[in-house]
Amino acid sequence: MQFILFDLEATCWKDSFSPYPQEIIEIGACKLSPYGVVIETFSSLIIPSRSPVLSQYCKSLTGIQQNEIDRAKSFKVVMHDFENWATDSSSQLSYFSWGAKDYNLLRDDSQYNNIELEWLEDIYDLKQQYGDIKGLKKPIGLDKVLEVEGIEFEGTKHRALPDAKNLTKLFFKYLDRWQY
Repeated sequence: MQFILFDLEATCWKDSFSPYPQEIIEIGACKLSPYGVVIETFSSLIIPSRSPVLSQYCKSLTGIQQNEIDRAKSFKVVMHDFENWATDSSSQLSYFSWGAKDYNLLRDDSQYNNIELEWLEDIYDLKQQYGDIKGLKKPIGLDKVLEVEGIEFEGTKHRALPDAKNLTKLFFKYLDRWQY
């Protein structure tokens, strides 16, 4: 058994107003052994097809610059690369993300791009599970959870791979409590 913990960054606009739906612009992931070891990581930028020009707000929030996005691969190519990376061993895989938003973004972008992600329905929501473990009445964000748990955030916030790496720290802390 191996675990894939991933995070996505998406197009965004100040006050959430846009004539376009959000699209994934970055994926970051960690592949973990069942013994709490990060085996390897994956990171890639994705050029959005419906709104390829990032808003100033999005560039400021993520630190991702337009010239980086202009050189990025398409969603189809990156998902192919990601699936090859994730499935490069014969181990059974379980996929995890923080909250339903990443699932929704993947579902929407895969539908728009006419590709099937067989693993999409097998994503486990750690945000919901953490709330259940802690008996929270409403879910809270990863930044707050890390703070409450005494886990120092490392790296740049609102970047997919650092967010996935920090989620990994929380995952290891409750390794025997997650449902999958």
